[in-house]
Amino acid sequence: MARLLLLIPFLLSACVEGASQPGQARMDQAGTCFAVVSAEEGGTFALATGVGDGSRTPLGQRLTGLSAAAVDAAVAKERKIMEINPECLATYVKDRAQAAPFKPGM
Repeated sequence: MARLLLLIPFLLSACVEGASQPGQARMDQAGTCFAVVSAEEGGTFALATGVGDGSRTPLGQRLTGLSAAAVDAAVAKERKIMEINPECLATYVKDRAQAAPFKPGM
């Protein structure tokens, strides 16, 4: 039993370290630059971009009606901007390959 009690803090510290690793950014974190692609009706795509401000629904820009090639180019451009933008403390990118398929009524 004593061994188990000594093991618990070690396991908890491993969980905390894993939660703070880079690449675990969320859109709602202040300073996280995001670019999220979503599928639209008719085979087009939308792209939402912005910088997280700590709220659940951060403000940003939304481009709609983009073709697959146009949204891929826009995401590539946003990634380049994120690399040099000092405002981007972390990045969150969900590209076309990760976009959920369009569901009517959503």
